[in-house]
Amino acid sequence: MQLYINEALKRVGETFAFQADEQLPDQEYGTRELQFLSPATVKGEYTFNGKAFTVTANVKVSLHSVCARCNEPFDEELSFNFSERFIRQTAQEDEESYRYGGDAIVLNEAIMDNLFLQLPLVSICREDCKGLCPTCGVNRNFEQCDCCNVAPNNAFAVLLERQNEYKEV
Repeated sequence: MQLYINEALKRVGETFAFQADEQLPDQEYGTRELQFLSPATVKGEYTFNGKAFTVTANVKVSLHSVCARCNEPFDEELSFNFSERFIRQTAQEDEESYRYGGDAIVLNEAIMDNLFLQLPLVSICREDCKGLCPTCGVNRNFEQCDCCNVAPNNAFAVLLERQNEYKEV
């Protein structure tokens, strides 16, 4: 995704709006494989202050995810904002800014970095997802099992019982 910046270089301090839709390539992030179901929609603005560009945008994307509770696939919508600084490639070292060269700013790296920051550690298909039974593995969203009603074997249960015995009077 590129922003062509020739006009902005001539008109310092002026803000330019942009909107773009672009299909992002599938990515691996940690143990997750991110598959994008539709093009990312990016709406924002950019300004050149004479030394650097500031790009502020909102990104909306749709991902194919797997629920961490029930292990079922689902479509996950993600929307986030970002504001990033872009400096010319020949400028002094600045590790907190992205680089641009020529007459265009390439936004892909900034979009992906911000997506990774906003991505939840685990994805859940819906708030009331009941997940899988830890004993038999049945998906409790679709059927109920008898083993889920049994109290779990708690190794610390004896300590909890003795807790009241040692309280001072």
